[in-house]
Amino acid sequence: MIFENGERVMTYQSNKTLTDSEKELMQQKFETLKTDEIYDIVFTTSTVNILYHPTLMMDRLSMIDPSEVVHEVIEEVVGVLK
Repeated sequence: MIFENGERVMTYQSNKTLTDSEKELMQQKFETLKTDEIYDIVFTTSTVNILYHPTLMMDRLSMIDPSEVVHEVIEEVVGVLK
């Protein structure tokens, strides 16, 4: 499940505990997608959190709601698990 978690965080909630090797794979994928606007990834036991600057994205990409772009990034990052 993917959801917005506050103003600057998009979260993927797994139904299982993420292993260190899974986190490393996702970290590597994120590094290829990282931008000034989408700037960090944080893991917990079963979540992946993408941190982003919505106002920078709105300004630079001329969009009102940047969450769709961030949603695509988190889907791509989590997609390495499949």
